[in-house]
Amino acid sequence: MNVTVNTKRMRIMIGALGMALPWLVALITLSWPQSISITYYSLFAVGTFMIVLGSAGILLICYRGYDKTDDITATIAGICGILICIFPMTYLPDPSVKTGILHLPSNVSNIFHCISAFGFFGVLAFMSFFLFTKTSGEMTKQKKIKNIIYRVCGIGMIGSFLLMLLNFFDWAPYNLTWIVEAIALFFFGISWIVKSDAIPWLKDNK
Repeated sequence: MNVTVNTKRMRIMIGALGMALPWLVALITLSWPQSISITYYSLFAVGTFMIVLGSAGILLICYRGYDKTDDITATIAGICGILICIFPMTYLPDPSVKTGILHLPSNVSNIFHCISAFGFFGVLAFMSFFLFTKTSGEMTKQKKIKNIIYRVCGIGMIGSFLLMLLNFFDWAPYNLTWIVEAIALFFFGISWIVKSDAIPWLKDNK
């Protein structure tokens, strides 16, 4: 019984951390940053960025789903989240400056950072669309509704990155990356909170 309760709470925590991250760094920096990751170089926001994303990564690694596929997939997502912290994005004023705990040139670190970020959102989208929609019993009305939400969230996480194409237009906002990340993390958070059965009218009592 305790394992079930802890798992549900863990899902809520994972979802809440993801949804809160973009708004926390914006609040701390008192600005709309170009991206969430750029706040690694902010004196005041770097702690929040590392702690929130790192905590979400650790929770994903510790998460135990219904089968091995859930466990392995969540672990991969968690590792990607932690790697985002280990490999900061490029430091734009001087791409050759050493950065991160491994002291790599920031342009080299940025390669691993981008791969980890795409892996993070890609795996989470896969979980929402393909794993959260599985069922071992009768497909109830609540489960059907939740499956629609999971699929919308999975598509939303990947589809939001299409907004990056706006960078080809002069009128694109300078903080477009932050906007895309905030949208993707919103879908991520909704997916996990729904999965936790924290929303009463979606809870399958059966």
